Amino acid sequence: MRIVTGTISHETNVLSNIATDLEQFRKRRLLYGEEVFDYHRGTKTPVGGLMDGCAMHGFELVPTVFASATPSGTITAEAFDTLLGQILEGIEDAGVIDGVAMHLHGAGVAENHDDIEGRVLAEVRRVIGDKPLVSTFDLHANHTRLMVESADVLIGYDTYPHVDGYERGVEAIDVIARLLDGSLVPTKAFRQPPMMPALQAQFTGKYPMSRLIEEAHRMEGMEAVETVTVAAGFPWSDFEDVGLSFIVTTNDDQALADRLADELQDLAWGMRRDFLVKPVPVRDALRRVKKATGGPYILADIGDNPGGGAPEDGTVVLRAILEEGLEGGVLAVMWDPEAVEKASTSGIGTQVTVELGGKTDDLHGKPLEVTGTVKTVTDGKWIVKGPMGTGSESDMGETVVLLVGGNEVIVTSKRLQPMDLELYRSLGIEPTERRFIVVKSSVHYRAAHMPIAVEVIELDTPGLTSPRLAGFGFKKLRRPIFPLDVEMLGITELKSMDE
Repeated sequence: MRIVTGTISHETNVLSNIATDLEQFRKRRLLYGEEVFDYHRGTKTPVGGLMDGCAMHGFELVPTVFASATPSGTITAEAFDTLLGQILEGIEDAGVIDGVAMHLHGAGVAENHDDIEGRVLAEVRRVIGDKPLVSTFDLHANHTRLMVESADVLIGYDTYPHVDGYERGVEAIDVIARLLDGSLVPTKAFRQPPMMPALQAQFTGKYPMSRLIEEAHRMEGMEAVETVTVAAGFPWSDFEDVGLSFIVTTNDDQALADRLADELQDLAWGMRRDFLVKPVPVRDALRRVKKATGGPYILADIGDNPGGGAPEDGTVVLRAILEEGLEGGVLAVMWDPEAVEKASTSGIGTQVTVELGGKTDDLHGKPLEVTGTVKTVTDGKWIVKGPMGTGSESDMGETVVLLVGGNEVIVTSKRLQPMDLELYRSLGIEPTERRFIVVKSSVHYRAAHMPIAVEVIELDTPGLTSPRLAGFGFKKLRRPIFPLDVEMLGITELKSMDE
């Protein structure tokens, strides 16, 4: 059996002013043909799972394109049309095939298509006819009816942080095998409750999100249930289908799929108040750390998360750290190619003064003039050893560590969410020995950082990924939606942080 695969992966924050063109994909990962296998072989990633799943079943996997860009602004029409065209061309050039297994994200928005994944799946379906079409998806997917109707089966991650991508890739090939031998006749139910939870509430390691995943797993243990996807959605894609959704796939039992999907929707709606979050004011958190002994304390700068499209050059937290006189910490990371160039040119051991951060927009703090010692200069490349994407390569571009006010500030020339402890160790920093670590991340940091943390504190910082969703001026969301439209939804007794 010959199975074709392709990927376009982007989490689009339409409010970001960083346009996502082809160069943004090249900066992170744009691979063709055998390059896809060379990069993903032996990794615990979705494509690594597709590769190993095919090997287990004795299938041949045919690669086309793997395109992934760091979350940023709207994808240009040229970039999307080019990448989609290359995937479709790759499928057609593959000759006789038996099915397609894709890995997509689910929150991509282009200038010419709000729902790029729906468009991708619809076009692939047009090319392959009635052959099996299965795709894995990120937990932050904003699923649409076009996606559901175009593919035979959609399989979403069960975890956030996303530590099960490899398993979902293997599962996708198992499903294709059953579609090919006729033992699976998929019947699907799709539900979209009017809910748009902030990223912090989507953490699957605690209630309320854990309750939904727990229930989905219980349902998957039932006879005739093939797979249940709980997708939390990504608010900043800002189009009609943004938000929480459920897909229940059964084996030739539409009534069961509908019943279970309704149950999940009712469960989520009943817990809606529990999806509100309230982070800690920055100064309060810093003063708590200042009084404490031991460490490390993990301080999450959730408003400036590059994994959600923020620029990662916010200065609010660093400014407060310096003003509070707090020492012994690490800031991971500050994106500032200009500062990197100046510091690396100055050289290790020298003192340098730079205008750090605050260069992308006016939402994340003003540029901060700092004088520090250049402690480290590296190429920014390292191999992931933690639970997310184990074995894959990370590339921060040229990177420097500046010692500023008794703290190590990691400054990079590429945007990268700090998700793995090897990031620090590749720079000569042992994270377990630091008093505190500031991570520009919403939830992904938890997979590697929680095991070493004395305490995790989510900081109430401004920025494009702040959970204060009412302040963003969304234009295309379906309305009413919780928590933006509390009164319209008839729940006026609720006191939301977004009111």
